[in-house]
Amino acid sequence: MIDIPDFVYPKDSKGKALCPRCKKLVAQCDCPFFEGAKPKSQLIKPSIRLDKSGRRGKVVTLIGALPHSEEYLKNLAKELKVKTGTGGTFYLAEDGGVVELQGDHKEVVAQYFRKNNN
Repeated sequence: MIDIPDFVYPKDSKGKALCPRCKKLVAQCDCPFFEGAKPKSQLIKPSIRLDKSGRRGKVVTLIGALPHSEEYLKNLAKELKVKTGTGGTFYLAEDGGVVELQGDHKEVVAQYFRKNNN
């Protein structure tokens, strides 16, 4: 574990965080500039692959490793189906959500996530 010096993130004698400006406890700080650490938005790193097993040779594009939210998957599937002009579906798997599009749309989907991912 790295020992961070107190002048970077000051703490009181009990180990509670202090405001770096006024040296009061963070809960009691009145400094206008101080805001607590904001959580980072979770970046989505989908896995995009082609699959034709069990589909009589027809190719589908599978987008996996998506958030496990049915509403998110429904909206994403609808948007991608409109963008590619094909049919498709979504489902929840053990490791996250999956969107399935009919046909080979790997490049279009990759470009979509590069453009729209925060």
